[in-house]
Amino acid sequence: MENSLPPELTELRQFLPELVAEAQKSVPYASALVTRAGGLTVVKSKSEETVNPRPPRPGIRLSVWDGATFHSVATNRLTNKDYLMKLTRDLAQSVTVKDGPVPAPEPELDKHFTTEFEQDPDAVDNKTKQDICAHLYETLTGVDKRIVNAQAAYSFRREFRIFCNASRLLSSDVRTVTLFLVTFGSDGKRQVMNYHFAVGTRDSTSRIEDSETEKVARETIEHLLAGKVRPGEHRVILDPDVAGTLAHESFGHGCELDTMMRGAARASFFIGKRVGSDLVNITDFPGRQGHNGSIFFSDDGVLATEPVVLVKNGILQPTMMTDRYSFLIMKDHMPGLKLSPSGRLENYDHPIYARMTNTYFEPLPREKGGMTRDELIQDTDAGVLLEKMTSGMEDPLGWGVQLQALRGREIKQGKLTGRIFYQVGMTGYVPDVLASVDGLTTELVMDSAGYCGKGHKEVVRVATGGPYVRCRMKLG
Repeated sequence: MENSLPPELTELRQFLPELVAEAQKSVPYASALVTRAGGLTVVKSKSEETVNPRPPRPGIRLSVWDGATFHSVATNRLTNKDYLMKLTRDLAQSVTVKDGPVPAPEPELDKHFTTEFEQDPDAVDNKTKQDICAHLYETLTGVDKRIVNAQAAYSFRREFRIFCNASRLLSSDVRTVTLFLVTFGSDGKRQVMNYHFAVGTRDSTSRIEDSETEKVARETIEHLLAGKVRPGEHRVILDPDVAGTLAHESFGHGCELDTMMRGAARASFFIGKRVGSDLVNITDFPGRQGHNGSIFFSDDGVLATEPVVLVKNGILQPTMMTDRYSFLIMKDHMPGLKLSPSGRLENYDHPIYARMTNTYFEPLPREKGGMTRDELIQDTDAGVLLEKMTSGMEDPLGWGVQLQALRGREIKQGKLTGRIFYQVGMTGYVPDVLASVDGLTTELVMDSAGYCGKGHKEVVRVATGGPYVRCRMKLG
């Protein structure tokens, strides 16, 4: 089978079934996961012009199941097969098998996955990447003298993964390119900023168009004239970035099953109950390729072929985000629970948890009342259009949510007035916010680039998005 793995990983891939077979002489289930990720970041600003490589950090995680829990060991010694075999044997023989659930057999599959690029980022030399950043920087700073500084960054990340258990041998080559722009404006009294990024795991490394770059700079200058929003409850339209973060923070973290198992998610008491209006549909789907959170299979070997439906027509679903461990422990206690492609780790020597990937509000089809962005604004007598997410924080137990958008645009009598608010905070009680959703657009937009942790650790790449969503929130 042809693959795009480096030669040393190709050789290791062929050896992993021997390790799994050796372990399963002593335990009912075993698996091996190999990861290697590296990349490059190019930055251009007034004070910086750098090329920063991120050397790969390869390693292997060997895991065995004893009927009640997983036991794992990790090492970066990938080329010593005798050592790996001994490590596997010692791990398997160190556990006592208990009478408990065992992972169900899966159809046999030996497959390699790779992202498709019009132009392979590895084939783009560093000088070209520097030229891209220099051009973006010069375009940004050339629009207006009040743009006092700017930064253009090109980031390339390449991740190799190999998973093996008794029935599956999977490998992947995932490449992600991000172009990031940030601008700082000042009139001598006030300083403001703006940003823009383009990200994908499928598109070519195409430049951001000059017109889009110039728009970022002009918006920065607009922020110098922006005011503050009137504190209180408002009817709001959330752009796809802000809406996606609401989905991420509201029923994202709270539907990662380990959060429920720790008693840290109120959602566990509302499965099968209404948590939003009929228009609210929230999904996490790692298999939606071309986004920052896209994967081909989870780190515990589940193919990313089916979306995880978290909320359907306003009703919280039992199909939570699970890793293999949480599914085995909870499947007999939560009817309808599924094994999902959500098990992810930060690095080979970290534990696997149920994690989000691409999390979003589902758009509303035209035939069901979905509108365009302009139609949604025209249908809003008074409100605020909120754009560009800057931060978000969730409380899965208390169901409070706090979001921060870079700007808001005033709407009156179905039109944008031209009045802008800078740095707008949003708060609300999640069920109240979702119950107030009464309008969505028809297109799914998911072009965010970011990382998410469990608290302060276990960071993985994710994406958020959705349509434009109209609801009510408290602003300040």
